[in-house]
Amino acid sequence: MGPDVPLLNEYKQEFFWKRFPQTVLGGPRFKLGYCAPPYVYAGQAILFLTPWLFGGIGTLLCQLHLLQALHATVLSGMLMFGAAAVIQALASYAARRTTPLERFGALNVLLDEEEIEFTHCFSSETVRFIAPGKRFGLNVVLHTILAGLLCGLGTWYVLLGRLTVLYGSIGVSVVIYIFSWVTLCIAGYSLIVNTATETATFQAQDTYEITPLTRPLYIFIFIAVDLIH
Repeated sequence: MGPDVPLLNEYKQEFFWKRFPQTVLGGPRFKLGYCAPPYVYAGQAILFLTPWLFGGIGTLLCQLHLLQALHATVLSGMLMFGAAAVIQALASYAARRTTPLERFGALNVLLDEEEIEFTHCFSSETVRFIAPGKRFGLNVVLHTILAGLLCGLGTWYVLLGRLTVLYGSIGVSVVIYIFSWVTLCIAGYSLIVNTATETATFQAQDTYEITPLTRPLYIFIFIAVDLIH
């Protein structure tokens, strides 16, 4: 390869900048290969931040001494469980009302996008794109339960009062709180919506939707090891 040959040509660069944010954020597709209405991106952002919303409610009530830490944890977990159940129900309903999505431009493997014609923000096509749902009923139940458990446990683990006592600084606690919830949102998104698109090899092997469990599993292991020590 000569010195003037770029590592990534323009086609690969476009593919990279679409996939890189999706991989980092755990699934949301904020950059598509075609024009999509704003509500498509807004819907993904809302679902991505849903665990933080419910965790923030529990944290706020705990900080105001309206609820004890345990009760705030249960509240956040139950809210997340209910939201995940509603999302899965909507995804299942939308899947029954729509036909399999047609793929356009399949000649270019780097542009592996499903071009969809969105009619309005509550159409079946929009719901199915934002929340495609799970393939198996067992995964619907399992992922919904894990989403609630992850949100509740995360709320308890990163309570601002607990972090402030541990680090002795409000500023440091807020920074850790923000990054912790971004991590929890990334893990929660794969459970309630969908995980990031992996390589074709892993996609073919992930018949039973094991990939969405990897990020939450890392968090559960981290919390368990920290509590043990």
